[in-house]
Amino acid sequence: MIFMKNAGNVNRKKGVCKVDPMKKLTLTVLAVLCAASLVPAAGKLTFGVKAGMISANMLTADNEVQWTAKWGIMGGAFACFALSDMFAVQTEVLYSPKGARYTLTDGTTTLTATVVAPYIDIPLLLKFFLPTGSSEGARPVVFAGPYIAFKAGAGKFKTDIAYSGQHDVSEDTLTNLKGTDFGFVLGVGAEFPLNTMKITIDVRWGKSLSTISTEGDNTKNKVWTFLLGFSFN
Repeated sequence: MIFMKNAGNVNRKKGVCKVDPMKKLTLTVLAVLCAASLVPAAGKLTFGVKAGMISANMLTADNEVQWTAKWGIMGGAFACFALSDMFAVQTEVLYSPKGARYTLTDGTTTLTATVVAPYIDIPLLLKFFLPTGSSEGARPVVFAGPYIAFKAGAGKFKTDIAYSGQHDVSEDTLTNLKGTDFGFVLGVGAEFPLNTMKITIDVRWGKSLSTISTEGDNTKNKVWTFLLGFSFN
Protein backbone atom coordinates (compact mmCIF):
# COMPACT_ATOMS: atom_id res chain seq x y z
CA MET A 1 0.00 0.00 0.00
CA ILE A 2 1.13 3.52 -0.71
CA PHE A 3 3.30 5.31 1.87
CA MET A 4 3.45 2.28 4.21
CA LYS A 5 6.65 1.59 6.10
CA ASN A 6 7.55 -1.65 7.84
CA ALA A 7 5.28 -1.03 10.84
CA GLY A 8 3.86 -4.02 12.71
CA ASN A 9 2.28 -6.73 10.61
CA VAL A 10 0.50 -4.52 8.09
CA ASN A 11 0.43 -6.25 4.71
CA ARG A 12 0.60 -4.74 1.24
CA LYS A 13 -2.34 -5.21 -1.07
CA LYS A 14 -2.86 -4.09 -4.62
CA GLY A 15 -5.99 -2.96 -6.42
CA VAL A 16 -6.84 -2.14 -10.00
CA CYS A 17 -8.75 1.04 -10.80
CA LYS A 18 -11.04 0.71 -13.83
CA VAL A 19 -12.00 4.38 -14.07
CA ASP A 20 -10.63 6.44 -16.96
CA PRO A 21 -10.36 9.88 -15.31
CA MET A 22 -9.27 11.72 -18.45
CA LYS A 23 -12.33 10.50 -20.34
CA LYS A 24 -14.65 11.52 -17.50
CA LEU A 25 -12.96 14.91 -17.23
CA THR A 26 -13.24 15.54 -20.99
CA LEU A 27 -16.91 14.53 -21.14
CA THR A 28 -17.77 16.70 -18.15
CA VAL A 29 -16.02 19.75 -19.61
CA LEU A 30 -17.82 19.23 -22.94
CA ALA A 31 -21.15 18.96 -21.12
CA VAL A 32 -20.48 22.24 -19.33
CA LEU A 33 -19.57 23.99 -22.59
CA CYS A 34 -22.66 22.62 -24.32
CA ALA A 35 -24.87 23.79 -21.46
CA ALA A 36 -23.26 27.22 -21.63
CA SER A 37 -24.02 27.52 -25.34
CA LEU A 38 -27.73 26.80 -24.75
CA VAL A 39 -28.25 29.34 -21.96
CA PRO A 40 -28.53 33.07 -22.73
CA ALA A 41 -25.25 34.51 -21.51
CA ALA A 42 -25.22 37.39 -19.09
CA GLY A 43 -21.55 37.88 -19.88
CA LYS A 44 -20.53 39.12 -16.44
CA LEU A 45 -17.05 38.12 -15.26
CA THR A 46 -16.01 38.44 -11.62
CA PHE A 47 -12.78 37.59 -9.80
CA GLY A 48 -12.12 36.76 -6.21
CA VAL A 49 -10.04 35.14 -3.53
CA LYS A 50 -10.95 32.49 -0.97
CA ALA A 51 -9.41 30.63 1.94
CA GLY A 52 -10.45 28.18 4.60
CA MET A 53 -9.94 24.76 6.13
CA ILE A 54 -9.46 21.38 4.49
CA SER A 55 -10.15 18.01 6.12
CA ALA A 56 -8.01 15.64 4.04
CA ASN A 57 -8.21 11.87 4.11
CA MET A 58 -7.28 8.93 1.89
CA LEU A 59 -9.03 5.78 0.77
CA THR A 60 -7.18 2.52 0.17
CA ALA A 61 -8.09 -1.03 -0.73
CA ASP A 62 -6.34 -2.22 2.44
CA ASN A 63 -8.80 -2.13 5.34
CA GLU A 64 -6.16 -3.07 7.90
CA VAL A 65 -5.05 0.58 8.05
CA GLN A 66 -7.72 3.01 9.25
CA TRP A 67 -6.83 6.39 7.82
CA THR A 68 -8.11 9.45 9.67
CA ALA A 69 -8.47 13.06 8.57
CA LYS A 70 -5.65 15.59 8.62
CA TRP A 71 -6.63 19.26 8.89
CA GLY A 72 -4.91 22.09 7.07
CA ILE A 73 -5.29 25.59 5.65
CA MET A 74 -6.00 26.11 1.95
CA GLY A 75 -6.70 29.07 -0.31
CA GLY A 76 -6.41 30.63 -3.73
CA ALA A 77 -8.21 32.66 -6.39
CA PHE A 78 -11.18 32.15 -8.69
CA ALA A 79 -12.92 33.58 -11.75
CA CYS A 80 -16.66 33.25 -12.31
CA PHE A 81 -18.47 33.82 -15.60
CA ALA A 82 -22.24 34.34 -15.38
CA LEU A 83 -24.17 32.51 -18.11
CA SER A 84 -27.53 33.81 -16.87
CA ASP A 85 -29.19 34.82 -13.61
CA MET A 86 -29.24 31.16 -12.54
CA PHE A 87 -26.16 29.56 -14.11
CA ALA A 88 -22.45 30.33 -13.98
CA VAL A 89 -19.14 28.63 -14.72
CA GLN A 90 -16.32 29.05 -12.21
CA THR A 91 -12.69 28.00 -12.34
CA GLU A 92 -10.30 28.16 -9.40
CA VAL A 93 -6.63 27.77 -8.52
CA LEU A 94 -6.30 26.50 -4.96
CA TYR A 95 -3.40 25.37 -2.81
CA SER A 96 -4.65 22.17 -1.13
CA PRO A 97 -2.52 20.34 1.47
CA LYS A 98 -3.97 16.84 1.17
CA GLY A 99 -2.89 13.61 2.86
CA ALA A 100 -4.03 11.68 5.94
CA ARG A 101 -2.77 10.04 9.10
CA TYR A 102 -3.09 6.70 10.88
CA THR A 103 -2.13 5.23 14.24
CA LEU A 104 -0.98 1.70 15.07
CA THR A 105 -0.35 0.39 18.58
CA ASP A 106 0.45 -2.88 20.35
CA GLY A 107 -0.27 -1.54 23.83
CA THR A 108 3.27 -0.44 24.66
CA THR A 109 4.43 1.23 21.44
CA THR A 110 2.36 3.62 19.32
CA LEU A 111 3.18 4.57 15.74
CA THR A 112 1.55 7.71 14.33
CA ALA A 113 2.19 8.27 10.63
CA THR A 114 1.19 11.39 8.68
CA VAL A 115 1.15 11.78 4.90
CA VAL A 116 1.54 15.39 3.71
CA ALA A 117 0.71 15.71 0.01
CA PRO A 118 0.42 19.33 -1.21
CA TYR A 119 -1.41 20.01 -4.50
CA ILE A 120 -2.51 22.88 -6.68
CA ASP A 121 -6.16 22.11 -7.48
CA ILE A 122 -7.83 23.53 -10.61
CA PRO A 123 -11.56 22.71 -10.60
CA LEU A 124 -14.06 23.66 -13.31
CA LEU A 125 -17.47 24.09 -11.67
CA LEU A 126 -20.96 24.53 -13.07
CA LYS A 127 -22.97 26.61 -10.57
CA PHE A 128 -26.76 26.71 -10.23
CA PHE A 129 -28.24 29.53 -8.14
CA LEU A 130 -31.43 28.51 -6.38
CA PRO A 131 -34.34 30.92 -6.95
CA THR A 132 -35.26 32.98 -3.88
CA GLY A 133 -37.94 35.23 -5.34
CA SER A 134 -35.81 38.32 -4.77
CA SER A 135 -32.92 39.92 -6.62
CA GLU A 136 -31.42 41.13 -3.33
CA GLY A 137 -29.97 39.36 -0.33
CA ALA A 138 -28.31 35.96 -0.06
CA ARG A 139 -28.19 33.67 -3.10
CA PRO A 140 -27.90 29.94 -2.30
CA VAL A 141 -25.98 27.88 -4.84
CA VAL A 142 -25.15 24.26 -5.64
CA PHE A 143 -22.24 23.29 -7.85
CA ALA A 144 -20.33 20.35 -9.28
CA GLY A 145 -17.52 19.65 -11.68
CA PRO A 146 -14.20 17.94 -12.35
CA TYR A 147 -10.80 18.98 -11.11
CA ILE A 148 -7.20 18.36 -12.03
CA ALA A 149 -4.54 18.73 -9.35
CA PHE A 150 -0.78 19.04 -9.72
CA LYS A 151 1.68 18.01 -7.05
CA ALA A 152 3.16 21.12 -5.43
CA GLY A 153 6.64 20.12 -4.36
CA ALA A 154 7.73 16.94 -2.62
CA GLY A 155 5.29 15.32 -0.24
CA LYS A 156 6.34 14.12 3.19
CA PHE A 157 5.86 10.93 5.20
CA LYS A 158 6.24 11.72 8.90
CA THR A 159 6.37 9.12 11.68
CA ASP A 160 6.28 9.46 15.46
CA ILE A 161 7.00 6.28 17.45
CA ALA A 162 6.13 6.68 21.13
CA TYR A 163 7.40 4.17 23.72
CA SER A 164 8.29 4.35 27.42
CA GLY A 165 7.65 8.10 27.50
CA GLN A 166 10.00 8.74 24.57
CA HIS A 167 9.38 9.78 20.95
CA ASP A 168 11.32 8.72 17.87
CA VAL A 169 10.38 11.19 15.11
CA SER A 170 11.42 10.89 11.47
CA GLU A 171 10.52 12.46 8.13
CA ASP A 172 10.98 11.06 4.61
CA THR A 173 10.21 12.36 1.14
CA LEU A 174 7.33 10.70 -0.71
CA THR A 175 8.66 9.01 -3.83
CA ASN A 176 5.56 7.06 -4.87
CA LEU A 177 3.10 9.92 -5.38
CA LYS A 178 1.87 10.69 -8.91
CA GLY A 179 2.39 14.16 -10.31
CA THR A 180 -1.32 14.67 -11.07
CA ASP A 181 -4.65 13.81 -9.50
CA PHE A 182 -8.01 13.77 -11.30
CA GLY A 183 -11.26 13.97 -9.38
CA PHE A 184 -14.74 15.35 -8.93
CA VAL A 185 -16.21 18.05 -6.65
CA LEU A 186 -19.73 18.52 -5.24
CA GLY A 187 -20.73 21.42 -3.03
CA VAL A 188 -23.22 23.95 -1.71
CA GLY A 189 -22.80 27.56 -0.71
CA ALA A 190 -24.18 31.08 -0.78
CA GLU A 191 -23.31 34.59 -1.92
CA PHE A 192 -23.99 37.74 0.11
CA PRO A 193 -23.83 41.23 -1.47
CA LEU A 194 -21.60 43.76 0.28
CA ASN A 195 -21.48 47.13 -1.48
CA THR A 196 -19.46 46.54 -4.68
CA MET A 197 -18.24 43.11 -3.48
CA LYS A 198 -19.76 39.77 -2.59
CA ILE A 199 -18.97 37.46 0.30
CA THR A 200 -19.01 33.80 -0.65
CA ILE A 201 -19.13 30.72 1.55
CA ASP A 202 -19.14 27.11 0.46
CA VAL A 203 -18.77 23.58 1.73
CA ARG A 204 -17.55 20.99 -0.74
CA TRP A 205 -16.64 17.32 -0.98
CA GLY A 206 -14.01 16.02 -3.41
CA LYS A 207 -12.64 12.62 -4.33
CA SER A 208 -10.03 11.22 -6.70
CA LEU A 209 -11.30 9.20 -9.65
CA SER A 210 -8.11 7.12 -9.91
CA THR A 211 -5.14 6.10 -7.79
CA ILE A 212 -2.60 8.72 -6.73
CA SER A 213 0.09 6.07 -6.21
CA THR A 214 2.79 5.11 -8.69
CA GLU A 215 2.89 1.63 -7.14
CA GLY A 216 -0.43 0.56 -8.65
CA ASP A 217 -2.41 0.21 -5.42
CA ASN A 218 -5.82 1.84 -5.36
CA THR A 219 -5.15 4.85 -3.10
CA LYS A 220 -7.30 7.98 -3.55
CA ASN A 221 -7.67 11.42 -2.01
CA LYS A 222 -10.93 12.32 -0.26
CA VAL A 223 -11.46 15.81 1.16
CA TRP A 224 -13.98 18.14 2.76
CA THR A 225 -13.32 21.86 2.46
CA PHE A 226 -14.88 24.89 4.13
CA LEU A 227 -14.15 28.16 2.32
CA LEU A 228 -14.81 31.87 2.79
CA GLY A 229 -14.25 34.20 -0.14
CA PHE A 230 -14.60 37.71 -1.52
CA SER A 231 -15.44 38.47 -5.15
CA PHE A 232 -14.91 41.75 -6.98
CA ASN A 233 -17.03 42.98 -9.88
